[in-house]
Amino acid sequence: MTTLEKLQAQRAVLEHQTPLAPEKLWLLQELVYRIGVFECCKAFQISAPSTTDAAILGPHYKLVDAYIHHLARERQFGKPVDQAQQKRRETAHASLTRVIADYQRRFRSYRPGTPEQYAADIGRALQTVLPAWMQHRNCYIDVKKEMEQQ
Repeated sequence: MTTLEKLQAQRAVLEHQTPLAPEKLWLLQELVYRIGVFECCKAFQISAPSTTDAAILGPHYKLVDAYIHHLARERQFGKPVDQAQQKRRETAHASLTRVIADYQRRFRSYRPGTPEQYAADIGRALQTVLPAWMQHRNCYIDVKKEMEQQ
């Protein structure tokens, strides 16, 4: 089962609980957000152009890069936490920022050798960013832990 499928299954569990308590609404909105991010990244990978022409690759990469750039900055809110958890949030954010900077560095002067290479490389970049992003998100809402409390 993929991470996306797990998130969708968790969302289905919550959607069948009525009425949904406010603390569960918080969890549901996080699941919907994460599913949206994974689906968007999947669409980026599927829609990656098969070419070596930088004029065609550029707009796609700019869209992917802008999206990933904003993932590190949005939704930095959650339940109030102690100093130790705040430190974990800061560490996870710094890690995500480093992962993003690394993939951006690799694409700065990117020239694919074959038409299929860009799609494979952007897919690998997304597959590297998403786990770091999930670790970052789990410092705000640990979905697995919250679902176990069901």
